[in-house]
Amino acid sequence: MKLFNPLQTHRLPALALAAALLGSSLPAWAQDESADEAPRQALNSEIMPLATKGIINDVARRGSGYVAVGERGHILLSDDAENWEQVVGPTRAMLNRVQFVDAQHGWAVGYDGAVLKTADGGQSWTLNRFEPDWGKPWYDLLFADAQTGLVAGANGRMLATQDGGESWTAVENDVFETGFHHYDVALLNDGSLLIAGERGFLARSTDDGCTWEMLQPPYIGSYFGILPHGPRGAVVYGLQGRVFAFDDVTALPTVAEPLDYDPFSAENVTDPQALAAMGWRQLQNPVEESLFGATMNGSDQAVFVGVDGSIVRGELSGQTLEAVRDWGSDDPLSDIELRAGQAVMTGRGGFYSIDSPL
Repeated sequence: MKLFNPLQTHRLPALALAAALLGSSLPAWAQDESADEAPRQALNSEIMPLATKGIINDVARRGSGYVAVGERGHILLSDDAENWEQVVGPTRAMLNRVQFVDAQHGWAVGYDGAVLKTADGGQSWTLNRFEPDWGKPWYDLLFADAQTGLVAGANGRMLATQDGGESWTAVENDVFETGFHHYDVALLNDGSLLIAGERGFLARSTDDGCTWEMLQPPYIGSYFGILPHGPRGAVVYGLQGRVFAFDDVTALPTVAEPLDYDPFSAENVTDPQALAAMGWRQLQNPVEESLFGATMNGSDQAVFVGVDGSIVRGELSGQTLEAVRDWGSDDPLSDIELRAGQAVMTGRGGFYSIDSPL
């Protein structure tokens, strides 16, 4: 089933999810419940005076404005990324990721299998899917337009729609039978799809999602995000501040038998020549804290954020990254957006900003 026409798809910078990694304050409804309890019902989110100070997992462009999502189903809108207004959402489940395909049409996903959609710029939202019996999260989403997209999440589960969420089809492949969480899914500039997940899981599709191949990972730890870069390349980043780049997704070696892949017996590849032979190179990072979010700053420079207020930046065609020190907070950060003269970040304490450009 073809999902994406690269000539018609809005390409978005990859955003990394950190809902389960931003602290120990997950609400009770974000946990698995015992089998003898009654299924949870969806409840509208509550307007909270301190919503801008709570956990915010993701921020994205919404036409000329912005939208952010986080704990307790909070959805916040802003025209300038400085003044935020909360709107009522159809769930109190933790929301992990949000994407707008144009100024009016957007989607958000989170815990309890929640999938939300809006057709009025985020002023009102409907609950397209809600699976409290499953109870697990969608970690990411990728939509080409208001009708066509997919959601990816826990235990290798992925669903696709071609009719705006009226119906959903399970995306099935041996690669997904491995059961690894899918933390990020991205559309590369050549139209290829790339998934990054836990325990070194990486998978590609070069035929619009019809078939998938598992990639041999350079690092066995978890990858939390992807940044497309160049004609056929990307950067993946995640646990312990590891950042790896490749130039041609079609040239990366694959895992012949995905179900035989064992991250506990596999080894990290650290030798630069061995990495190059696999089509990879590592960007040396002075920060060892995990990275959860990133954005491009021009065609080659990227900025990454993560644990303990970590901010690192650098040229993706280079070899090293540099840390931004003492900027004002050591809270875990989940995402970043750049605007004229300012970096806007989200994390455990809501919104953060740096006035000077990165």
